[in-house]
Amino acid sequence: MADATPIGPAPAEVPHIEVDEETKEIIKETLSQMDSVVELHYFRGQHCQSRDTNWCVPTEEFLDLLSQLAPAGKLVVHKYDEEKDKDAFAKFGVEPTRVPAIYFGDGFIRYWGAPMGEEVRAFIETVVRLSTGRSGLRARTKNELAALAEKAQKRVYVMTVVTPSCPYCPYAVLLANMFAYESKGKVVSVMVEAYENPDIADQYGVTGVPAVILMREGDPMGNMEFVGVPPEHELLARVKEYAGL
Repeated sequence: MADATPIGPAPAEVPHIEVDEETKEIIKETLSQMDSVVELHYFRGQHCQSRDTNWCVPTEEFLDLLSQLAPAGKLVVHKYDEEKDKDAFAKFGVEPTRVPAIYFGDGFIRYWGAPMGEEVRAFIETVVRLSTGRSGLRARTKNELAALAEKAQKRVYVMTVVTPSCPYCPYAVLLANMFAYESKGKVVSVMVEAYENPDIADQYGVTGVPAVILMREGDPMGNMEFVGVPPEHELLARVKEYAGL
């Protein structure tokens, strides 16, 4: 497996956010590049409480930290509780078993599980790129995703299965996130944290991460197309194929 990490045992304890002042300054400087407002929707619920490890706590701590360090008013985090905000769960189609969940905008980028460990980098970079409008993708890729946004009849889901310790996973997730952005949501990027969503990892027989699964809207099952970070042009070709273009 090129650029992939075997899935090891799940961590015995959930990490809590403990960021020193130097790291805070680095994050603050990175977020200072933000231009337009980025809206996040955070979902929590009983599923966190029913597990041995509660990933909702560090997820909320992380989002609160980013809100504090981002330029005033540039990062807006809406929080929803399963019991109190059933309408919001229904509106975004969030399954209670997938909490903690974070949705960007209308849900074109989704995080099922906490963006902890190595995944923090890609999450922050996603926020900055969406805010500045600079995806970092090649011109040809952006042009073809713009065409896909106009022509595709159904959405294509790119699910990237990750673990917090995988050093390659952030690159795969960031790539999928930018595909979602440039396609105006015709591609939906879903980060799936394997330890919090073992049913998905088991369903696709994931033994190494990042594992990239593609699925057409309306299909009950997708296919694992890549193990490791997919080259940009190869991911584009697969996405177009799934979109019927």
